[in-house]
This record gives sequence, C-alpha cells and structure tokens, in this order.
Amino acid sequence: MKVFTRSGSRREKCPCWSLGIGLCAKCKENIIGHENGCKALGVLYHVNCFVCQKCRDPLVKKPFYHTDGLTYCEKDYLDTLEKCEICSEHIKERILRAVDKQYHPECFKCTDCTTCLDGVPFTLNTDNRVLCVECYNKKFAYTCASCSKLIVTEDGAETYRIIAMDKDFHVGCYKCEVCGTKFTNEEGQGCYPLDERLLCHAHYKEATK
Repeated sequence: MKVFTRSGSRREKCPCWSLGIGLCAKCKENIIGHENGCKALGVLYHVNCFVCQKCRDPLVKKPFYHTDGLTYCEKDYLDTLEKCEICSEHIKERILRAVDKQYHPECFKCTDCTTCLDGVPFTLNTDNRVLCVECYNKKFAYTCASCSKLIVTEDGAETYRIIAMDKDFHVGCYKCEVCGTKFTNEEGQGCYPLDERLLCHAHYKEATK
C-alpha cells in the first residue's frame, strides 16, 4: 500500500516475509535468518536497522514515511509538519500561506460568507479578519449618492470617489443632473449645488432667476 503525500513523501506498510541471506542496506552486514530481515523501499534491512530516524523505534509491520532520504514513524513524521491556523490539524499535502500564516487550502475561507479563498482575491478588515472582496465591499465601500451603487475597484483599476455636499460620488456620476455635463476644476465648469441638487453653472443660473 502506498499513499503519496506532500513533497513526494511516501507512506508505506513495511512487509516482513521469508528472505534469503543478503546485505543490509544500512549497516552493509549480512542478514542471517529470515526472521532478522525485512524488505522496504526496494532493499533489504536488518529488522533492528530499519527504524525511525527520530525515535529509533522499529518500523517492521508499521506505517512509515520516507521523505528527503529519511524514514520516520507516523507520529514523528507528523511532528515535522506545520499545522493549519484554522483547524490545528497537520498539513499533509498542499500548504496555502497567507497573512504570515499557513492553512489547508480548503480551510482558508471568508470569515463572513465562508467562501473558500484558495486562489481568490481577499482582503483584511480593521480587525485583521479575512474577507472576500464582495463581503468587504458590502461592509466598507462607499455608496454613490447619484446611482446608489458601491464605489469599488473594477478590473484592477484604481478607484476614486468625489465628496460633495457630505456625499460620495463615482467620478462618472459627478455631473449636472439636468444636462449631464461633468464637473471639472476649470473656471465655470465646477459644481453649483442647489437644494441638494448637482447643477452646472448654466442651469444653476437658470434655476435661480
């Protein structure tokens, strides 16, 4: 039985059966008597030579992991792995790293809607909680007073908002409510508010005759 894990590590069940005499791959000494030998990773070992790299316990007839040329029992192999920030379980396969922490990809989710954020843009709120962009915008984005839509980034372009009369506007929505002329900083081309309405100079004059 073989189960492939991260970085090419292999989890295997060490068989032990009747073997002819051969050389131990570790100590290079003869193996005398089949009860003193085992075969693993395609080579022969003395039973007492095939042990965990860390705790030195024999691995015959036990699950073990072979990684980076070293062999570990299951417990000591798991101790070499990082733990997921969310579920606290060992990360045996792919690691997702974000905001200086490590996660199972399936555990890295928006803290509001629980959408998985593996490969998805995300952001942090003021409490460093992870949010998807949609949830972040619903909570923190400004609403345009003209079109009532959120003022958010689109297609990665930088977003600007205009503040007038203590209200927020998209740049494209900041225009005369009568003729649609966009306001600028040029003389006579600015906004002339009247009764909460955005008017150009010409329509302001007309409305105040």
